[in-house]
Amino acid sequence: MWASVWRSVKISMTIVGTTIGAGFASGREIWEFFGAYGDNSRWGIVLSMVLFFLATVTMLQICWYRRTQHYSEMLMQLMDGRLARFFDGVILLFLLTGTLVMVAGSGATFEQWNGSYILGGLVLCTAVFLVLLFDLRGVMTVNALLMPVLTLILLLVCSHFLQTDAKEPVSVWHLSTITHQTPLWSSAITYAAFNIISLLAVLSTLGSEIRRSSEIWLAAVISSVCLGAVAYLYNMALLQVAHLVPQYDIPLFALMRHYSPWWMGVVSLVLWLAIFTTAVSNVHGLISRLSDRLPLPRWMIGAMVLIVMIPLSRLGFAALIHILYPLYGVLNLFILMILLLHPIRQRLI
Repeated sequence: MWASVWRSVKISMTIVGTTIGAGFASGREIWEFFGAYGDNSRWGIVLSMVLFFLATVTMLQICWYRRTQHYSEMLMQLMDGRLARFFDGVILLFLLTGTLVMVAGSGATFEQWNGSYILGGLVLCTAVFLVLLFDLRGVMTVNALLMPVLTLILLLVCSHFLQTDAKEPVSVWHLSTITHQTPLWSSAITYAAFNIISLLAVLSTLGSEIRRSSEIWLAAVISSVCLGAVAYLYNMALLQVAHLVPQYDIPLFALMRHYSPWWMGVVSLVLWLAIFTTAVSNVHGLISRLSDRLPLPRWMIGAMVLIVMIPLSRLGFAALIHILYPLYGVLNLFILMILLLHPIRQRLI
């Protein structure tokens, strides 16, 4: 009983660790997808988490039933052969460039604290490599240990701000920072799809970790509630400082503008850990796929990928996000649609 619950918790924290990247932890994703819509944005978060839950359940069920070992095997269950081969290559490219963005983000974080950009990339790559020496067990363990702490810190910051600094709720009609012309439901669907490729790459390797169907549902509930609760509180807090958000690249700092430098250091560590856990998930997905193609030990494949990332990361964090993320957003939406339709198609076939 307890062993089953613990497996569900580890799986759920792996899902959370893959999803909470620097964009989520910094508040930028929450603001761009939801906050700028004002008070009604909470319904967008609810819709997004429901879709996220359904997609997560579908992915976990496929990897459990088929005992998949990497994302290519899951793709073959979702679409026909030619389309699956196309997306196989696309996801491989996504994981490589996504890892590149994380290495660049670590370098930018070190640079912000007057450190070396290259040192920031080296530290991240070394930490990721050490975790991946333990393969899937290492990935799940590091997420089980770090994600509750990271989530708790974000909840504490948002809750403390709402209790001490919050004023009256800000109406969408009073927000001068609205930048979106698309309806809220469209933004909610896009956000639900935002991390689908990374999740597909990681969850497709968990087939051997699941023992029973109940673990799938419990893991999906825990991860969706956890992400939804943080997103909801984060969104409420950011609405109180809507007039300040445009002044900050990292909206979280708008909530902490009166905090001590020590707390600023803690938050910077939280952002780096979010980058770290996402990088671990991406590289794990890469290794799982490349080990089928390369006759090398898994640790060596991981080392080769990470070594290549360091010089390429000099392309810059902001530039990489600006170029790559819009393209992958479209691909994520397509895969989300396929996942949501998969149970229906299975019943009709």
